[in-house]
Amino acid sequence: MKVAFLYGGQGSQEVGMGYDFYENEKIAKDFYDNIKIDKDIKKLSFNSDKETLKNTENTQVVLVAFDILVTKILNGNKIYPDAVAGLSIGEFGALYASEVLKEEDVLKISEFRGEKMKNASKNIDTAMFAVMGVSEEELEKICKKNSDDINFVSISNLNTKNQIVISGERKSVLKAVEDIKTLGKRAIELNVSGPFHTKYMEDVSSSLKKYFKEIEFSKEKIDVYYNLLGNKNKDSLDTKEIMVRQVSECVRFEDILRNMIKDGIDTFIEIGYFGVLKGFIKKIDRGVKVYSISDYDSYKELLREIKDE
Repeated sequence: MKVAFLYGGQGSQEVGMGYDFYENEKIAKDFYDNIKIDKDIKKLSFNSDKETLKNTENTQVVLVAFDILVTKILNGNKIYPDAVAGLSIGEFGALYASEVLKEEDVLKISEFRGEKMKNASKNIDTAMFAVMGVSEEELEKICKKNSDDINFVSISNLNTKNQIVISGERKSVLKAVEDIKTLGKRAIELNVSGPFHTKYMEDVSSSLKKYFKEIEFSKEKIDVYYNLLGNKNKDSLDTKEIMVRQVSECVRFEDILRNMIKDGIDTFIEIGYFGVLKGFIKKIDRGVKVYSISDYDSYKELLREIKDE
């Protein structure tokens, strides 16, 4: 068995996330009680409402805290990944798991990143749609047709061959959606608060570049498959540069999953709610095993199933 941990992105959060772990596991209680950043992560995780939790500046750091917690608990049960990846903000969970970033640093980065992404989205009326059944090449043409130098739409996520996300200025996005519907294809609006992974986030990239100067990024202890690259081969790029660019460039998650499977990963453990990444995997290869951990019950079920193998 060759295992990968996958960490969910925005949309993989839920009110009360982590609380049942906190009630049942000492490691969870110790973790949440000792987080030392500005935001009250316990309150946001356990007691906030859906509206509060879906705000980018809250979602990102709450998700990363949950990523750290579940990683600690799995490792405590001698369940370790051979490789890791994360969708968007989830990539910082992967960097923690691979020991590129320390716990305190990864929490501070996610807090900083969320605030900067919120600010970058303030004055832009944006939209994001998941597009089904249109090729990357055709979608690139549609986006280019409906963009100019100021207002634009672009591909932000390549999730699977049949699901690609576009994002950008609302009017430009809606024009692209009309062209998509003319082709007889579907596009579903996503409830996301900004044009993430597009050029609209270039100021966030600049802010992260400065912020990272004060943070140590270590060499990966296990393979990380990066959003920016779609694989683990960094060539001449360093991790700081990759994570600076990640926020304003397209996420290549389908490539990540295909390359992981090609490299022998046969068991995936998704960390986050709603099985989003599990759905992507099953569209690519129904033969691999996929577990999802979102709460204490699903974690205990994973332990039982792995023990029986």
